Amino acid sequence: MCAVSVDHRPVRPPAVEPGADLASPPAKRVQRGRWRDPRLWLGVVLVVASIVVGARLFAASDDTVAVWVLDDEGTAGMDVGADDVRAVDVHFGNASDAGRYLVAGASFPPGLHLVHDVAAGELLAVTAVTDAAGDVPAQLPLGVPGSGMPSDLARGDVVEVWAVPTGADRQSSLVLGSVPVVAVAAAGQDGVSGDRQVLVSLPDDVDLAAVLDRLREASVVLIRVGG
Repeated sequence: MCAVSVDHRPVRPPAVEPGADLASPPAKRVQRGRWRDPRLWLGVVLVVASIVVGARLFAASDDTVAVWVLDDEGTAGMDVGADDVRAVDVHFGNASDAGRYLVAGASFPPGLHLVHDVAAGELLAVTAVTDAAGDVPAQLPLGVPGSGMPSDLARGDVVEVWAVPTGADRQSSLVLGSVPVVAVAAAGQDGVSGDRQVLVSLPDDVDLAAVLDRLREASVVLIRVGG
């Protein structure tokens, strides 16, 4: 029979060196697939939506039509040429609205006249111009002394036409009130002493025979009204 010896000495744990890391090893977690993360899909949806909205806004901002605009104020009967207009890009809410205005092409159509007054910077409507002489208001040429009109009188101004008789037994009289100036001839070499031709537009109901009779043997004076 074998003898068995039993050591009753206590078993000591292995010595731990100072500063040793006693932390437990990190627990392993089961990670869910990225493509199943709803936050990822939400981000994708937001990015796609922003791209679509941005593309639509860019397309809408570029959906413009070039139309003609009058640079300076125009009056009924005035000739309108390429030097009087400029092309601007306009965005119309409805495509059909663009058809109401003169669309800017390669060149401005020749031989057009204003049917009614048009403000400076206003879009030229199709109904505002005509190439038919019968649609243009009657125009009266006046020979005006340089001293009988403002030196800076220009097309588009509104004037009163006064007749100053040459005889001493007659008084000056108002012949036409508030008529627009269609054209002003350039001053000649005579300066203020020479006559200049001024073309004015006449109202539809004017008695032309009476106007011409009152201007006969009279000097014409133009008084600018409305600034």
